Amino acid sequence: MSDRPETGDSDVASIDGDNRTLLKLVQAAILISLVWKARYFLVVSAIHSQFPLEHPFFPWVLQRLETVRIAWLLACVSAGLILFSQTSKNIFRLTALNLLMLIVLSIHQKSFNDVTFMCCAWSALWCLWMSTRLHEPFESLFPRAAWLTHLILSMIFIGGAVGKMTPGYWDGTVLYEIYFIDRDFWTYNLIRSLFAEESLPNVAMWHARMVICAEWVCGFLWLMPQKVASIVAVVMLCGIALTNNFLLFSVVTCLIGLALVGLHEKRQPTKSPLTTPA
Repeated sequence: MSDRPETGDSDVASIDGDNRTLLKLVQAAILISLVWKARYFLVVSAIHSQFPLEHPFFPWVLQRLETVRIAWLLACVSAGLILFSQTSKNIFRLTALNLLMLIVLSIHQKSFNDVTFMCCAWSALWCLWMSTRLHEPFESLFPRAAWLTHLILSMIFIGGAVGKMTPGYWDGTVLYEIYFIDRDFWTYNLIRSLFAEESLPNVAMWHARMVICAEWVCGFLWLMPQKVASIVAVVMLCGIALTNNFLLFSVVTCLIGLALVGLHEKRQPTKSPLTTPA
């Protein structure tokens, strides 16, 4: 008689449920980010099909439109399947496939400049690391897993802060021209209703400096207490999308998934009524 079923059952039973929950939480956030990107991605894909652009810097396979379409589809499918996978082998294989497809999307000619895929790739890298440690005790793994999420988030925030350290961003010119003049969004509509037009450049300057300073602070999440770091990251990431553009949830949702790891509480085993003391 084959012992494969017993082996599979043993593998599933030895996986710490809280470890699997954390991995699937982040994987679900990656899937939401990718699906949130779908409409924009399909529009851009249609534009590239009508106006093909080739660049010798990219290998042939990373110029093909079919490659980027298949990579996005497989990234979505693998992320979805992970949510229903039970064995560590299947979870590892699917997280590896998910990361590979996201790497392709991050370096493909038609998607390499899209920060959604880059953030999802870093989140998927954490999931791959986690998938190799599902059998470890939650108590010893959780502090390392949470610290690693905060380290990844810190790196991304520092990258954003460094990219904004330019004269045009520091003096508010970039934000003023992109958002404050005529951007139809509740935040900027409210600002234009509260301030005179001639004062908007000054408002944009202080807003830009506040954003840069906040990102620098978030660059040190890995040094903060675990729960404090997670709360700061969630508030910051939600604020980015809620105050600038709802489409940015395609970027920040996967990162919110990482941030929520640090807020996880270990599930307490339910006691049977028969064993509960009177």
